[in-house]
Amino acid sequence: MNLNFKTARRLVMVFMIASLICALGGMIFIRPGTQASVYVVLLALILMLLALLFLFAFCRCPWCGKRITSGMMKVEVCPHCKRDIDTGIKRKGKKK
Repeated sequence: MNLNFKTARRLVMVFMIASLICALGGMIFIRPGTQASVYVVLLALILMLLALLFLFAFCRCPWCGKRITSGMMKVEVCPHCKRDIDTGIKRKGKKK
């Protein structure tokens, strides 16, 4: 399975937000100690694990192949090879 960086970044964000909504919704609307609360907690954990899986497996620079985790949501230039994520054009100098 080969995902591009932007798709993997979106999926990580979707899984993280879904996990947060599931966990908060379970804490607010479901009484603790019930079977439904156990299912909601398991669902939140599974969604978080999926987010981590996509983060570490597919969030890589398409040009050098190194993992991009720090600042992944706002990165436009690979911190390792200094190439633009979309075009592959090498950036020179400091980013303003």
